Amino acid sequence: MSARPLPRALAPLDGESLPGLILRLAYRLELSPARIAALCSLNHRQNRIPAQYILNLAPELCTAFAASTHLRADEAQALTLSSLAGVYPPLQSVRMDGNRNTAAVNNHWAANLSSRFCPECLAGDGSPIQNLYGGPWKLGWHLPISFACTAHNRMLAHHCPDCAGVPNRPANTERQGLILQRTTSGLHPAQCRHPKVTALGAKATPCGTRLDGTLRSTTITDADLPLVLALQQRIAQRLLLDPPPPAPTKPAAFFPDLIVAAQLICLSWPLSAQFAPSTGFGDLIDRHISRAARPQASPSAARRPAHSWAAPQDPAVCAAFLLAADTLLGEDHTTDPTLTDRVGPLATAAYSRHTANIGATLRRRHVSPHLVRALVPRTQGFYRAGGHRHARQQIPSRHSQFEVRHVPALLPEAWLCAHFDDLLTRWTGHSDWDVRHLRRVASLKLAEMSGGGAWPQCAQALGIPWNTAQHSLKTLREKLAPHHLWPALGQSVENLARHLDCGTQRTDFQLRRATLLHWRLPDTHWRELTDGLDQFQEGPTSPTREAATVLIWAEVTHGDRLHSPLLVSLREAGRSTRQLVASINQLCTPANRKGTKRELLNRIEAYANRLGPTSDVALASTSADHDVAPL
Repeated sequence: MSARPLPRALAPLDGESLPGLILRLAYRLELSPARIAALCSLNHRQNRIPAQYILNLAPELCTAFAASTHLRADEAQALTLSSLAGVYPPLQSVRMDGNRNTAAVNNHWAANLSSRFCPECLAGDGSPIQNLYGGPWKLGWHLPISFACTAHNRMLAHHCPDCAGVPNRPANTERQGLILQRTTSGLHPAQCRHPKVTALGAKATPCGTRLDGTLRSTTITDADLPLVLALQQRIAQRLLLDPPPPAPTKPAAFFPDLIVAAQLICLSWPLSAQFAPSTGFGDLIDRHISRAARPQASPSAARRPAHSWAAPQDPAVCAAFLLAADTLLGEDHTTDPTLTDRVGPLATAAYSRHTANIGATLRRRHVSPHLVRALVPRTQGFYRAGGHRHARQQIPSRHSQFEVRHVPALLPEAWLCAHFDDLLTRWTGHSDWDVRHLRRVASLKLAEMSGGGAWPQCAQALGIPWNTAQHSLKTLREKLAPHHLWPALGQSVENLARHLDCGTQRTDFQLRRATLLHWRLPDTHWRELTDGLDQFQEGPTSPTREAATVLIWAEVTHGDRLHSPLLVSLREAGRSTRQLVASINQLCTPANRKGTKRELLNRIEAYANRLGPTSDVALASTSADHDVAPL
């Protein structure tokens, strides 16, 4: 695409936006913005200057525009918001194609297509060039998170003081372009271009009011203004618009966290009113939500809480939401253990009031794991599965030093005795099967703590069938809830988790399950295990090599013997497991643990104790029947 250089160009002012430079060029050359755009190859087949150009210029357009304006390509691209995408993630998540995606831009807080402005900045800094053509329309003003001018200690404005029009938003249904009244020439860059009808039946003409005059904000009190300016200063530092502090902290999720927290404030209002820093800010939020919640003409529109997602156009209201969000998050929420206590009730209220996809929409915003952890709904201490087996979020519920691979499918007896003694003492009348459910549920909770996910995902990670995990959870809740012991279960698991955090030699149960997946007890080892125990050589339920394989697997992996790979393979092949299960039960039934059966169990346990450490290192490189644990 070829382009001829303009006869008289202008160097971009510090922080200037693309439409701002076009307006200044049009005023200097006494042309319309539309003509400047055409000369710079920014014209459009629909005779518009597309608003999407504020987000990004395609390489060919950028090259042509740079050639026309005597700029380098990087200088031209710096006039668009793409130059801020690296530090402001919402800009990376939206696309505009022919201005059809305006709602997405607003809902993601990516950009305001109509710029806010500071009248004093538009008046210029007193330099000759700015006295002639005005100060810059700044690129940062297009971001919803820009609501105040820290250079002049004032709120930004967003509409004309005369016609009340928004500088670049059409009053009709015309698609929004980069510049309003683009074919009108002769207007100063700081003049309002919004159409204004002076008499009945007269043709609308641009308002023409200068926006660089004295215009004070009356929505923020002098007492609240320092809070606004302080937050704006922090935001500007993270956007690299202002010099950074000596030791800046710029977590990648700072802006997504702040925006999602602001949306949560809206979704849970008035429960979230406690986080408004002052009564004035609370009133601003309350009025905004009340206006947005008025009955809609379309019933379907009324069901969609669009106002909850879009960034408020009024900079004062936007500041109020962001200040409340900042208060909700706290000074450093990435290390604050109380974040869930603050966010959890608001999230619960938001989910209960709005459609089912509200929670998923909030958590899909690429926020930090700490905020996701606080947003995920819980049911009796577990991440809620949402009625299906494949929950979308898989965020650990606590910061753990151990990993899910260090969690067995059934809690070892030693762990149970060391950390659940108080719970078992208070839980009167529990049976051996109740304890087995407890061991399984405790393992599920440890998996959630270390690996994240709802309980179906945790069950899959531990190799526990989904229906078995569900049954254990249901049974245990029915047993513990009447005695108000569910909190005691949570505390016991937390105590165990702290113990695992401190440990340095952790067993990799996931590796053990993987390496023993196809393992079978060698015939030679089975003969040595039963040496001298002749009565086990025959009988339909006598112990077999297969039964010993299952019991050794369960002992080494601390898994449920009924879910051992050998039994699973038989079921998958459509073969009966009755005889093998009966053989296992003959050995494991407490009443039968005596005499030669007790001796065999002792030998099996000793074999497993030797095989376990061996499998951690050597078994992965051996064949299924290799002699890895000689007796």
